[in-house]
Parts: sequence; C-alpha cells; structure tokens
Amino acid sequence: MKLNKIAATLLITSLLISCGGGSAENSSSSKTESLAEDGVVRVVTYDSQKFDEDMYEASEGLVKIEYVLDGFQPHTLVIEGMEDDFKLEVGSNKTDSGEIQLKAGRYILYCDVAGHRTSGMEAKLLVS
Repeated sequence: MKLNKIAATLLITSLLISCGGGSAENSSSSKTESLAEDGVVRVVTYDSQKFDEDMYEASEGLVKIEYVLDGFQPHTLVIEGMEDDFKLEVGSNKTDSGEIQLKAGRYILYCDVAGHRTSGMEAKLLVS
C-alpha cells in the first residue's frame, strides 16, 4: 500500500513538472502563469517593481493569496475593482496574506503604490 502511494506521488509530481507547475524558483522556464499550490496563490514581488508571474490561477470560491516580498521596497497587492475589499501590504513585514470570495472570471492584480502599476506591477488572475 505504501509503495502505491509513493508511485502515485511520483507520477503526480512528474505530471506537474511536465505541465509547467512548480515554484518561481524555476525561473529558467518560460512559463507565464502560476497555479495555486495547496489552494494558496503565492505572489512574489521584487524591488524591480515586478511580480514573479504574468498570470496566476485559482479555483472559484474562497481564494487565499499570500504576498511575499523578495527585497526591501514596500509594495501593495490589490484586485482591480475590489480595492476597498482586498489589499495586502509588504515592506518591513516580508509577507502578508488574505482571502477573498471570487467567482469564475479574469481579474487584474496590481500594486497601487504611486507609479508602480505603470512600471509593470500588474498581473492577471484567472479564476475557474
């Protein structure tokens, strides 16, 4: 029984790798989207005013988002049209997280610090 679980885990892992899944550490790949792992959408931001991905994916319902700062410059993460309902901030605290109920559709994530969105701090969130 234990061997079957190990074989199943290896099969799933190899399928995820071949489909482009994984973490942002695989930066040498040309993937442009990040699947939610463990039901959590992880968004990493840098001092260069960029997110680690161009597109993220999540399942419809309660979406959990973790925002991680890899650098020192403060950033925010909001959802276009829902700025009053959802906002994460990183700076001296390197991570922030929150949850929001989302229906299937396409959303825009961006940093609302002055000038950051126009510098490229914007990404899509596809909820299915």
